[in-house]
Amino acid sequence: MTETTWTWARLDDRAVALVNEAEQTIGADIVLVYAQGGPRADATHLGLRPAPLDASQLECLQGMEQIVGGVAVAYQRA
Repeated sequence: MTETTWTWARLDDRAVALVNEAEQTIGADIVLVYAQGGPRADATHLGLRPAPLDASQLECLQGMEQIVGGVAVAYQRA
């Protein structure tokens, strides 16, 4: 069994605008979007921690994920 690697998702201008809108909507400091494969994405040096989200905020991210084709994670600055 091979380990799945996650890399930064390639986003067009429309997708970046959706990510920015999601950040504002859910009140996250930053939302990063990942895609499977490629070089491993490493955000550990950014001093971020996962943001606590309620059901409505999770639904917002999941809807955005469907549109941009990646996995979104909301973060807070540590």
